[in-house]
Amino acid sequence: MKKPLFSKFSTWIIFGLFILALAVGAYYLLQNRTKTEETETPTVQTAKVRKGDLVISANGTGSVFPAAQVDLGFRSNGIISEVNVIPNQKVSEGDILAVLENATQEAAFAEAEANINNLFSPAGIAAYQIELVNAEIDYKDALGQSYTLDRSIGSSDSITILQAAYANAQEKVALAEETLLLYSGYPDDDINKVRANAALASARMELTNASANLNYYKSVPDDLTAATIRASVEIAKARLDDAQKALEILQRGEKENLVESLSAADNSLLSRLKDVYLDYENARIALENTYMIAPFDGVVVNMDMVPGQLIGSSNLLTLAALDTLQVRFYLDETDLAGLKAGNRVVYTFNAYPESNISGEVTIIESMLQDVDGSPAAVVWGSITEESSFEILAGMTVDVEVIAGEVEGGLIIPVQALRELTPGSYAVFLVKPDGSLVLTPVSVGLRDFANVEITSGLVAGDIISTGTIETNDGN
Repeated sequence: MKKPLFSKFSTWIIFGLFILALAVGAYYLLQNRTKTEETETPTVQTAKVRKGDLVISANGTGSVFPAAQVDLGFRSNGIISEVNVIPNQKVSEGDILAVLENATQEAAFAEAEANINNLFSPAGIAAYQIELVNAEIDYKDALGQSYTLDRSIGSSDSITILQAAYANAQEKVALAEETLLLYSGYPDDDINKVRANAALASARMELTNASANLNYYKSVPDDLTAATIRASVEIAKARLDDAQKALEILQRGEKENLVESLSAADNSLLSRLKDVYLDYENARIALENTYMIAPFDGVVVNMDMVPGQLIGSSNLLTLAALDTLQVRFYLDETDLAGLKAGNRVVYTFNAYPESNISGEVTIIESMLQDVDGSPAAVVWGSITEESSFEILAGMTVDVEVIAGEVEGGLIIPVQALRELTPGSYAVFLVKPDGSLVLTPVSVGLRDFANVEITSGLVAGDIISTGTIETNDGN
């Protein structure tokens, strides 16, 4: 008897459903296992060690200034007689920019210069040679008088001394006569002739006194006379020293040496040189004060004077050294680390935003300034590169200071770095099998994102930068 078809078909349906159930169960089992493994093992984030450039910099703003700038005026009052420049004119150091009316000062200087030249003339030097000889004679005479104080009158020693004094007086008379004869050869030198006649009269008087002392000196000087004689020795020695120094200065023949006479006592031989020198210097300074002179090479950038103008001590002209420019800029105080003279600087001028030129830090001022309510470092920089555009003083500049830079160095993300101890670092090197090895490294420059590796790794190494945590159910 044949079995019903429905019964056979039902058997196949039941078998198919069973197989389907097994498949669905296996799928869900596999899915749950994968999720468990993902939850238990976090994903490691990696990066490759690469070669690249790293720049550590700080940004600021500033302005262009001339290397030197000065406001000029006259050092005395007066009326302007000459103006030799116009605005924007280039001048050189020492150029006369303007002059006051100075006929009086020129005449006074000419007279003082003539007097100082007379000192160094043959006649001037001869006059001080005579002064020196007279001083030597006076000193010897004073010494002779002093020597008698300790001798008894009438002794052979005393007579010898008095005889020496008499002979010395005779010598002095002879010298005075020769001096008078010398000046007779200078027809126009009446002053020195008068002096020579006076010296001769004085010498003859000393000779008369010496003769009287030799013939009639009968007693030892009293205390007052003795003190006077001793003092005369000191006075004569000082006069001799002055005469020697004055003659030495004149014989050197240089006006600058007259400054040595400034220490001379009043009414001394050396003070005569001092008086002439001071008159000369005062006249020279008074004349120089009527000139406005350029203190350096520069450009006249501002001027307010015309001939005929009555002026006081106010500034009338501004001179700027525009051939050499510098930039004064401000940096936040947090950027001071690593900032030093010699750091490279990149300038971007607001007038030429598409062009950059280089320079370097020259000065870091020692005091911070308040800028918009915040402390800032004041820095000066030079411009070391020729520009293709004109740079004017006063231009505004954006500044980037390069505190450090490396080209073609080994670079890794900063988050890969692990600090073991202060100044000692390591990274986790990822091996081909996925294992992590703690590897010591040496670091160089670093910023907020990257760090330079100087040893411990090679380009292409894979390092760990951390792990990515996954949440259950995701």
